[in-house]
Amino acid sequence: MPSEQGAIPRWPVIDGDFWRIGTYPDLGDLAYEAEHEVVDHAIFRSDDGKWHLWACIRGLKVGRVFYGWEGDALEEGPWRPVGVVMRADHAYGESINDWNGEEWIQAPHVVIRDGIHYMFYGGHNTELGECQINLATSKDGRDWQRYKNSQGYSRLFTGPGEARDPMVIQIGDRYHCYYTGHDTGLRRPCKIYCRTSKDLYHWSDYCEVSWGGHASGTGPWSAECPFVVHLDGYYYLFRTSEYRSPARTHVYRSQDPFDFGLGHDGKWIATLRVAAPEVVQDGDRYYISTVEDLRGGVKLARLRWV
Repeated sequence: MPSEQGAIPRWPVIDGDFWRIGTYPDLGDLAYEAEHEVVDHAIFRSDDGKWHLWACIRGLKVGRVFYGWEGDALEEGPWRPVGVVMRADHAYGESINDWNGEEWIQAPHVVIRDGIHYMFYGGHNTELGECQINLATSKDGRDWQRYKNSQGYSRLFTGPGEARDPMVIQIGDRYHCYYTGHDTGLRRPCKIYCRTSKDLYHWSDYCEVSWGGHASGTGPWSAECPFVVHLDGYYYLFRTSEYRSPARTHVYRSQDPFDFGLGHDGKWIATLRVAAPEVVQDGDRYYISTVEDLRGGVKLARLRWV
């Protein structure tokens, strides 16, 4: 892909203190005592102007579910908890072949196209053992319906390996879905892959765009939770290698959205103390989220581009 003229290289900097928007959730009978954890999440706005936070909660008696909070403004918190907002549905092909029959959906991400909200999420194991990326849609950002493919499943595509953590951005006339996985049959190295689509339903084959390097290593969780931002002619990939304190998310800068460093750190520019971040833009302001302590809910801070 050709370089953009007049591109300006920048560095992301956390600007000030974090504040809490999502509190530690009360899951009642679904939970063991204080053992569940808040991990990957989505922050989005419904058509009525309210902000929503949906997070994957893991370590429950049933496996993993989505829990929600609602707020009036990004810089106010904590937001009001609204409870469990989605659970895995085997009738839609989600978590068909999971460990001990657990429910397992994870890592929601929301984009808006032509007035429709699209939520991408991991549906975990399929009949063949590889994991899948799924889709639900909403006309208003509140009432969600699962997509049905030709099999009646919410599945968009599978693999390679443990496909999870989808994030979607429009680049030119195509949407790019960045997500985590492993080469089929292997647990390491963990890699970031990309597929493209013109309609958000039909996706190309995958290609690898980032893995390895000394910053993250080549372990099974060394390249998780991808998030890509396009700014002033460059693409910035945020890639988490460590959740627990101190959290580590590595940032890579490239003018090619399909190459952030394959087995090397030549495009690495920064490491931030955040875990599983979403980068949210509201007007000309940017924000970044984190779940570093896992049992402290979701926090948000301003993000400045230097």
